Amino acid sequence: MNNPEISFSEDAHLFFRRNFRYGTWDGEDCARGNDWSGFGFVLGSGGDPLPIPGDYLTGHQCAHLADVSNGHAAMRLMGEAAPGKATEWNGLLAYDYGDSAAREAADRIGAALAGYPLLDDEDLSERESENAARVLVDCCDVPQEVAADVVSALSDDGQTLCTDCHSWDIDHIMSELGYQQCAECDKWLEGACDEPLHYDCAEYYAEDDCECISVMVDGYRHGNHTVTMSDVRETLRGCEHCYPAVYPYGKNVA
Repeated sequence: MNNPEISFSEDAHLFFRRNFRYGTWDGEDCARGNDWSGFGFVLGSGGDPLPIPGDYLTGHQCAHLADVSNGHAAMRLMGEAAPGKATEWNGLLAYDYGDSAAREAADRIGAALAGYPLLDDEDLSERESENAARVLVDCCDVPQEVAADVVSALSDDGQTLCTDCHSWDIDHIMSELGYQQCAECDKWLEGACDEPLHYDCAEYYAEDDCECISVMVDGYRHGNHTVTMSDVRETLRGCEHCYPAVYPYGKNVA
């Protein structure tokens, strides 16, 4: 039984002429595997096949998220106009060029992106905010419960949400939200005290064979109070065991 001939769009022919990794037979395999009569690419804003990015990030976060947003929107639009007539093919959005509904939908998407680089501004904005919040938590140690507030403040402050384009200045934002950096580990903790410390960081200053710091920290932890570097110093100065070891030259030495 002879296989029916697969029709190719001009952009698909151009792609296969320029790309030595794939040939028209790959496009034919895709089309026949999906029971299509043709093979073409949905085009992006630059006139090249529209990418469908995976999880691996290449280039700037903002460009990657724009590609993800456009790819997601284009897949949705193609699915609504011609169900089953579009699919991801080697990181690109391919469709059944032989189907008139799919062809018309692909043409509309290509024309829209040729005039404006985004298919769904709101979708991209949500993705940028979610990504920025994730970066704040994972890389800047911002507590999860205030990450969204920091993202909003960054936007109000005129700072881009892409850290590949510009580094963030969040110190004044975190201060306004009631957070300071731990004097020992620089991670954020709630409170307005000078030189605050996490409980574990405060216990780092405990001397061997003495529980004065641990007892002080346990009391603060039980009362849900913030430990400061000043509290640690005063506890060590007032301890008969620790004072000679930590301040051998007297109390007047900081």
